[in-house]
Amino acid sequence: MGQSDRHPRDNFAPVTEECSALDLEVRGRVPAGLDGQYVRTGRNAFPDSDPHHRPAHAGMVHGTRLGSGRALSYRNRWIRPPPIPRHMERDVLVPAGDGSAALFTHAGQLYATAELSLPCLLSSTLETLGLSDFGAALPAGAAPHTRQDPRTGELHVLSYHFELPYVRHHRINGRGQLVESRALPWQRPSMVHDFGLLESHLVVFDMPLLFSEDALLDGQPLPYRWHPEEGARIGLIPRKGSTVDAEWFELEPFWVSHLAGVQSTQNQIVIDAIVAPPHYQRDFTDEAEGQRRLARCTLDRARKVALLETLDGDPQEHPARDTRRPYGESRWLWTTAREHDPDGCLPVGRRLYRHDLVTGARAEVWIPESGLCGEVTFVPADERAPEGKGWLLGYVWHPEDERSELLVLDAMQPDAAPVARVTLPQRVPFGTHGCWLPAN
Repeated sequence: MGQSDRHPRDNFAPVTEECSALDLEVRGRVPAGLDGQYVRTGRNAFPDSDPHHRPAHAGMVHGTRLGSGRALSYRNRWIRPPPIPRHMERDVLVPAGDGSAALFTHAGQLYATAELSLPCLLSSTLETLGLSDFGAALPAGAAPHTRQDPRTGELHVLSYHFELPYVRHHRINGRGQLVESRALPWQRPSMVHDFGLLESHLVVFDMPLLFSEDALLDGQPLPYRWHPEEGARIGLIPRKGSTVDAEWFELEPFWVSHLAGVQSTQNQIVIDAIVAPPHYQRDFTDEAEGQRRLARCTLDRARKVALLETLDGDPQEHPARDTRRPYGESRWLWTTAREHDPDGCLPVGRRLYRHDLVTGARAEVWIPESGLCGEVTFVPADERAPEGKGWLLGYVWHPEDERSELLVLDAMQPDAAPVARVTLPQRVPFGTHGCWLPAN
């Protein structure tokens, strides 16, 4: 049974109401310096839709506000994108999207993304304000994962499409304005979910997950199919200007679900990522085909070869890191173990892994009372704190009594009890990606 078949039951089932609650119960104490809102998105069908029919799903954001040592509020809101305004219409088909894949902040604004669509702009109270193209024509929307350079404040966005040009790179300045949009040297309509950012280059993954007309006619929400016979490559493309100097490295196909880090060392580029076996997502419905693991791919620029090795073979997902540091300069990485059940491997787990990328050591963080946790987000203790000193925040579901809570963990104390456990007024379904919104 595929994951899509499991979604309507247990904590994959949607919630049916929007709600708001104040002054939440806390076990432990919210750290005094933790002042802001934790938000996370995911798919959530509207009450009058068929939850088995994926195109009927909508995005929903859940937010918990912390401050003054308290859990101040919780709210959840459906993402309700309007029709694409005339001034945002494109020559290519770009849907409005449902914002169910990821959240990010830039220039003081909160955005929700989905595959093959325009970003949704959200308010601090999680209401949908509209669609965004960053003040200019953003061709072909935006891929779910964006990268912000902590050195320059620039935001980098990729968009992919099933018509030429297949992949574009957009550069957005610190004021939230699109300043450059260019086509990348891409030869086929592949899906591009994530990418890496170096000081001078983009690191891109051209994997054989390709657009399929048959999947489109079959009504699949993401009309892509796995074709390993078509080969795979990783590219290094200059961040600005001409793309003619792009370097490509061919290798055996594997799917990159999420980037964990990338760094440049002399003549090598070292990429850490969560990867899945080559046959993963063959029909885009069955996640039980392969286990995701933490791997390292080394690009040897002198020899023009790529070497893939496993750093940790246990099933895991959702890498989290201290985003104050550029990718590749991080020592600490947190991932979520994937839980096994009779239907396969769930996208959540009963423990987290803390990886030391310098020594290779791994510590385990267990979720209390056999709770199931998805992605966690790292929040620094303060802006001047050393890397890794801070908190891990994530939503946890307890199957025994079907309740949810927000967990606050000390990121550097794997064996310690949770710092705070915030009781939530309703169940929070399993979702995808979130972020932290510091208070103004």
